[in-house]
Formats: sequence, structure tokens, C-alpha cells
Amino acid sequence: MAALTAENGRLVEDLVKKGRSVGILTVLISQKTTGDAIPTFIRDVCPVGLSFAQKTVEAAVAALGDDIRNWPDASPVTLQDPAYVGVAVMAMQGRPGFTRIRTPYVSDADAARIAEATSHLTADPALCLDALLDTTGHTPPGDKDAPGRPAVTLSKP
Repeated sequence: MAALTAENGRLVEDLVKKGRSVGILTVLISQKTTGDAIPTFIRDVCPVGLSFAQKTVEAAVAALGDDIRNWPDASPVTLQDPAYVGVAVMAMQGRPGFTRIRTPYVSDADAARIAEATSHLTADPALCLDALLDTTGHTPPGDKDAPGRPAVTLSKP
């Protein structure tokens, strides 16, 4: 089990790093933001950190990094009041400090309506990857013109 956990961690870290190199933002979401839920070696390569209300400074640090200690007015620990429902603290690499953002409320009925109205807007991930690789000039894994690379098969469930 430890080997599988380590391999999953390595794969997620690789996904985040490779995604960043082509402009794809990977969003990691967890109810529990401690280092055992999202290991710090993964959190530290994510270009954006986001945290809703936290009960402790330690939880805020786990979500946003140690620098949140230097910005007590922006800490997600201060978001305990009902007036802050939907408010989060955001950190972005290359920008000093932290920013508060508010997410809009979407009712269950509106979410269901939007999901149904847009359900036809889907695409096979393999086709998206092929298009991305074509536009960046990269060769897909397993391509016959790229000897030594293993074939990758993507299929719909």
C-alpha cells in the first residue's frame, strides 16, 4: 500500500508540473488540508492555493503554506462568521500576499439545469490530448515516429 501511495503522489506531482508547462491548471480539492491528505511536495508545486474557513492556523498553513502566518488579516481562520460563506483565501505563485475571493452561490436547481443544458459539451480526453500535442509540436506517447516510448491507451469507461 505504501508503494502505491508513493507512486500516486509521484504521478500527481508530475501531472501538476507538466500541466503548468502547457498552461493547464490542476486543482486539488480536499476537506482535510493537512500534509497527509495533500502531501506538501505536491502542494508546493501547485501555482494556486485556495482555502475556505479553517479552525486553526495549522490547517491554514497546511492549505496555503507557512507564509500565511505573515498575513494574519488574510488568514482563513478569520472566516468563521456566516457572512463569509463562500469566501476563500487565495495564494498565487509570483504574487506577494493573499487575496480573498467570494464564490457565487448556485442553487441545486440551477446547477441541475446548467448540467443538463451543457451535458452535450463533452469531448474524449484522448482527442483533446492529441489536439494539444499537435498544436505544441509534441509527439504523443506510443507514436510510431517516437521509438522507445510506451504506448498509452485512453478509453471511455
